[in-house]
Amino acid sequence: MDNKVCVDAGSEYCPCHLAKSGDCISCSLLSGKDLCECNLKGTCIYQKLKKNNEKISEPREGISCKVLKKKEIQTNIYLLSISIPKCLAYELIHPGSYILLKDKNRKDDMFNSPISVMNIDLKSYTLDIVVEILGPKTKDLLNSDTVFIKGPYTNGIFGIKYFKKLKSKKVLILAKGLSSVTLINAVNNLLKNNNEVKVFFDNTGKKIEEVERKLKELNLELKHFDFKNNENLIKEELKKGVDMVFSAGSNRFNKNSMNIVDSVDDKISLAITNNNLICCGEGVCGACIINIKGEKIKTCKTQIEPRVYLKEALK
Repeated sequence: MDNKVCVDAGSEYCPCHLAKSGDCISCSLLSGKDLCECNLKGTCIYQKLKKNNEKISEPREGISCKVLKKKEIQTNIYLLSISIPKCLAYELIHPGSYILLKDKNRKDDMFNSPISVMNIDLKSYTLDIVVEILGPKTKDLLNSDTVFIKGPYTNGIFGIKYFKKLKSKKVLILAKGLSSVTLINAVNNLLKNNNEVKVFFDNTGKKIEEVERKLKELNLELKHFDFKNNENLIKEELKKGVDMVFSAGSNRFNKNSMNIVDSVDDKISLAITNNNLICCGEGVCGACIINIKGEKIKTCKTQIEPRVYLKEALK
């Protein structure tokens, strides 16, 4: 893939370990090539590293945070409200934000669990997340009133560039199951830029009522139906004129969404949830790597064009 974009490029977390090891996602010079091939605007990662005597930026550190509330909202699915620092709250309001979370008694980072941000309250600096209990890492989160949070991480959505440039346009959101927790940040961002947003839920998936309640508070139009048997309802909505579709579901769901969109108009912008396995969030461990056209891509940090991902990585 040409012109790969690292979501951390130019941020306070750049240059990172990958720049020093010769694996930089965005800088061709720091990945072993002879010529600059990046399309970054702003700080040059190569020059920043060299001028700083090869010293990388300080990595994200775990922050001890108090759990304010735990509530079982479905069998083995819990809503957690966590008090977080003001600075972190403002960093986690962007679409695609996620954190690495672990119990206060676990010192090893192998117990970090990647969790999508559901909602941020900027008045009380409270983070709401939804945790599905799948094993020891997530189970331990319920046994403590204190957790360690590492963040912000921001690559929970592929196609984030479409969110950033969309203003006064029409957006259709297709959602199913636990991936709907990503909708609140996404919708707030879209509404802030005066976009018109409609949300269609596939009612065959797990329903997160807290998400739907907050979306209704934003006066959004929500519809529920079985996508498989009512595909034409989505097509009719697309034919009315839609500028972007955000598909929040499993890889299979997102690919089906793409096929429906493309059957109407493949020029409609598409964004999707990033469902890849994430462990370290820094592109170091390799757990998130996928192969696209023979190239290994670190999906915890690399923005991938959604249609390329769905067509190539999910063959």
